[in-house]
Amino acid sequence: MDKKVVFDFDKTLIRINSFTHWIFFIWSNSFLTLELRLFFTISRLIFKRKISRNLSHELFKREIILLEYPPDYCSKFSKKLYPYLNKNVMNYLDYFGENNYQIAISSAAPEIYLKEFIQNYITVNQFLVVGATIEEHRLNDNFGEKKVENLIKKGFLDSGEKFDVLFTDSFDDKTLAGLAKEIYLISPDEKSKAEFFKFFPEKIKRKE
Repeated sequence: MDKKVVFDFDKTLIRINSFTHWIFFIWSNSFLTLELRLFFTISRLIFKRKISRNLSHELFKREIILLEYPPDYCSKFSKKLYPYLNKNVMNYLDYFGENNYQIAISSAAPEIYLKEFIQNYITVNQFLVVGATIEEHRLNDNFGEKKVENLIKKGFLDSGEKFDVLFTDSFDDKTLAGLAKEIYLISPDEKSKAEFFKFFPEKIKRKE
């Protein structure tokens, strides 16, 4: 049986929530580079989401992913994310790569910049990267149960298959945690930590 490990991205492989940083990056850079159509579109979406509150998170994220960006935005953003790389978690990823584990990096972060970051800064050669995408005009947010569904759809897991190790910060990954044999908690908040120790105490092997 193949050995398999799954890593979350935000607040696990990196120390921040990348999507909020992406919003600020594309908004500020579109203004600085005079991409004014993009700037005003993002400003309108932010207003509808944060001020008038008549745009759901799902629709907001969908519209952000659908925007057309200058070709260098993702590489520039990846450079800004790099200082937040969690070196301890990266060492684990290198270890599992050297020991022939199949590796998946699964995140609700938009795949448009997630894959760019992984390609540029992760040294392990072979792994699966799954992020949020648009499929048939709908947001596939790769969040919660969707993470398991997408790993099955991509052929990384079979339905109901147990895998060896999960790295995560959040109890939002409880469906994945149910399939993992071991769980490494990476800087969880108090609520997530309590939930993990309540439901999966025997699986938690390390808390970073």
